[in-house]
Amino acid sequence: MVFAVLPLFITAGLGAPALAVGLVEGIADGSSAVVKLWSGWYSDRIAWRKRLAVGGYGTTVFGLALLVAVNVWPQVIVARALAWMGRGLRQPIRSAMLAGSVGRRDLGKAFGFHEALDTAGALIGPALAFLLLAVGGDFRTVFWVALIPGVLCVVLFAAITRDPRHETSPPVSLRIPLPGGFWRLMAPVAVFGVGNFATAFFTLRAAQMVQPELSPKAALAAAVGFYLAHNAVGALVSFPAGWLADRIGKPTVLSAAYITFAAACVVGLAGHGWLALGLMALFVGAQNPVVSSVEGSLTSSIVEERRLGTAFGILNGINGVGDLASSIVAGILWTFASPAAALGVGAALSAGAAVLLRLRAPAPSGSN
Repeated sequence: MVFAVLPLFITAGLGAPALAVGLVEGIADGSSAVVKLWSGWYSDRIAWRKRLAVGGYGTTVFGLALLVAVNVWPQVIVARALAWMGRGLRQPIRSAMLAGSVGRRDLGKAFGFHEALDTAGALIGPALAFLLLAVGGDFRTVFWVALIPGVLCVVLFAAITRDPRHETSPPVSLRIPLPGGFWRLMAPVAVFGVGNFATAFFTLRAAQMVQPELSPKAALAAAVGFYLAHNAVGALVSFPAGWLADRIGKPTVLSAAYITFAAACVVGLAGHGWLALGLMALFVGAQNPVVSSVEGSLTSSIVEERRLGTAFGILNGINGVGDLASSIVAGILWTFASPAAALGVGAALSAGAAVLLRLRAPAPSGSN
């Protein structure tokens, strides 16, 4: 709910340039990356990793609550970074718990199902935000209402989830390298991460693509509608993509998702009007949850269970550093060159990552 309107709050509500969106998103992702590296490594060494994840969910809610008091855009950096540090604390643990709950043959479906539910939530939230704005509410009304599902999430994760790991194994020394296939995967992940700028920029571009035909206020509503549409697509394709990844190979599906992001950039670069807006929503929605779920399931198929926290910490850390770089670069290009320059760089890097992945595709380890 919050992230559907946050770029619009920063630019239209607080009067900041697009560069501010890049800084907010990039610093948040960078700080989250540092926490993910530590959280993943540490969670492999403690028996109470679930409680650490609960603390991460709580930190995210607290960070989002601070948005209610924001008056100038630099304050958004603090609130957003704190929220994303909480995400960094919980994400490697949650992914390791999910991977440990299913057999390796079903990893694609499990991660795809998780992303489908996550994206469905990201569809319901923006829909509610759209309704609140449509009936006269402001951005801060959206932030207040968003705290309700946030608190419920903390409570439900603490009360319902179970850690499938019954006991902690002796920690593996960092001197023992992770499998070579894992590092072969990290190379295209890093390249794609540098090109994979925040969806917030697509939301900004969506508002531009329907102007001057629409008034500025109507264009903002269209941008929120774009956010809804791309999440609807993501919710529909996540589980089938995970099932397909289990059948034809995870690297094949992941490289296709990278190419789909490049296609979204090309449409955003050259397109205008409702048809182009719908096509961009289709491509953005089709790649975002698929990339996340297949990267996670492929990592789980390569690395042994007792080192999954460390592996997910590295995976999420590399993605976070890439997000930091991509969002700042996109913000600079968007502000001082043009939106087309930012979208062109994103298209080139994501296509390059797809080629690299196909050339050096990692092989999953044997089942256990």
